[in-house]
Amino acid sequence: MGGGEPKRMSIEEARRLVLERVSRLDGEAVALDDALGRVLAQDAVAPNDLPPFHSSGMDGFAVLAGDTADAPVALRIIGEARAGLLAAEPVTHGTAIRVSTGAVIPAGADAVVRQELTEIEDGAVIVNEEVPPGNDVRYAGEDIPAGETILHAGTLLGAAEIGALAAVNIARPVVVRRPRIALVSTGDELVSPGPELEPGQIRDGNAPALTAATRAAGGEIVTSLRVGDDRAATVEILGGALEGADIVVTVGGVSVGPHDHVRPALEALGAEQVFCRVSLKPGGQVCFYVAPAGELAFALPGNPASALTAFRVLAVPAIHGMLGRSLKLQTTRGIAETDLIGTIGRTSVIRCHAEMHDDGWHVTPNGDQRSHILTSMLGLPVIALVPEDCEVLRAGEPVDIEFVG
Repeated sequence: MGGGEPKRMSIEEARRLVLERVSRLDGEAVALDDALGRVLAQDAVAPNDLPPFHSSGMDGFAVLAGDTADAPVALRIIGEARAGLLAAEPVTHGTAIRVSTGAVIPAGADAVVRQELTEIEDGAVIVNEEVPPGNDVRYAGEDIPAGETILHAGTLLGAAEIGALAAVNIARPVVVRRPRIALVSTGDELVSPGPELEPGQIRDGNAPALTAATRAAGGEIVTSLRVGDDRAATVEILGGALEGADIVVTVGGVSVGPHDHVRPALEALGAEQVFCRVSLKPGGQVCFYVAPAGELAFALPGNPASALTAFRVLAVPAIHGMLGRSLKLQTTRGIAETDLIGTIGRTSVIRCHAEMHDDGWHVTPNGDQRSHILTSMLGLPVIALVPEDCEVLRAGEPVDIEFVG
């Protein structure tokens, strides 16, 4: 059989193989203060009505609607109801009770007359317009009736969702446990930000970037380690990283050179290689493994743009799958503002910035697109996917884009 480079797997096929090995994690109850950005593990069912009682929708007067039929009409004011303070007596024919927005509708009343439709004279309210029954009354359960499912499993909790949970007294929603991610950076040359660099050393920007990307996707970094270019040490570090993690992400050391030890180390630990080499530029030299206990391992290339691109294209869907979120990424069609350069045989991921025009999103490449150029990722809201059979996607042509956050 002839040599040559093995055929690269398409992005779509690679994602499919990843998601086949993903299942949703267990749920846990959390306080509402800790629920922002979490994903519901089970439907949230309202235990009571919202509003919990009939209330006034406006400042005004609670009345019997029939008493206003011959407006203008004078009704005797017999009390007041404020938010949190009930009226002392019921409304009867010929009477009215002053009410504030949100106050409980007094017994006997079936409508509210807005204050601006009234005048006050000698202890009476002059109602100048007829109002129908139910006017400006908010009925109990009108927004959310007891027993109704207000949020479904898989919902990402934002400010409004948390407010709705609080309003119906769900104080500890059950959310999906965050996927536990272990991050392992490889290379003798890496140095954390802080100390002065020695000759040949470089700052490790990948670990902080991938930590942030993990958290943005809904995962949790449980350990972040670094290992030099040593086979035995790599096996030891990766073995420890697999314990207690759902996903292990390695950076660098994924090629086949004499100092690239990640793939042999994972195989020594019994991990099965699912794929290695994807039709992706940058980031195509990414490998995906499944460990004996079911943990997933993504071995990313070391160049900054390659690592972050491969992570967002393949690892983020795995995190979302473990959270029970929709496995369809935020994909839409955009329009190329300028020519987008592709590579025959590789899906080119162009790091772009996007602007909304009358005809949709327009995307423009974010500077130098080479894989070692970290600045191409700055301010990155979208990636544009130039198909592998396209050498140049011309300005004005449609292009698939994904919002990556």
